[in-house]
Amino acid sequence: MIAWLKGIAWRLLFAALLVGTGIAAANNYLATVPGTGTTFGSVVISTVNYAAMLICDATVGETNCAAVDSTGTLKMAGFDSGPVTATATPNGSSHAAGSSVGGLFTLAVARTNGGSGQISGVIFNSLGGSTGQYVLRIWQKNPVNTTCTDQTAFVSSNVDDAFLITGPQTITALAPAVTTGDSKTYAVLTGLNWDYKNADTSPGQNLYACVITVLTDTADESNLVRLTLAGPQN
Repeated sequence: MIAWLKGIAWRLLFAALLVGTGIAAANNYLATVPGTGTTFGSVVISTVNYAAMLICDATVGETNCAAVDSTGTLKMAGFDSGPVTATATPNGSSHAAGSSVGGLFTLAVARTNGGSGQISGVIFNSLGGSTGQYVLRIWQKNPVNTTCTDQTAFVSSNVDDAFLITGPQTITALAPAVTTGDSKTYAVLTGLNWDYKNADTSPGQNLYACVITVLTDTADESNLVRLTLAGPQN
């Protein structure tokens, strides 16, 4: 009972303050708490005042706030901006087992420099129609000590492997169920949860990938290959 009366008292006091300052219930208003310099705001919808709030970065402040788009959707961190694709055209002769196909792929997947996120899907696309197996490696720091050069035997580095976002993945390129009008093959990984955070010395947005053929690869000679990564960004 006492708590209920206190609540009524506070509401009556607040209403009196609004009336005393000439603030009408049907108008937008700004109110300053006496002695603190803190300003509060509201917006009127129909005849009701609703608290006006900004959701902003605690450090940067009002220059970096959440926004509502024209559809009324609140844009939040973790939004998936769509897949990122890198391409290469392998050299025009056979790629021996254990060699890189297309060299090092650089994919700017993070939202900001030094940014982080999660890879949820991978697509490798062979325009030459390869049906072979490959090994896929992905680093969050440029693997400068690793040999990943097109048509050259892959050589790993213990230093660089500390920055792999997952273990080496075996992928197999396959033709789609219906091949009419599409002679390409695709290797697809879905439902992934590979966390990453760009770790370059000068922070950037990139992940780095190498595709190594398991068997001799002739289908990709002089034919474009694509590697696509997708997933939510922080």
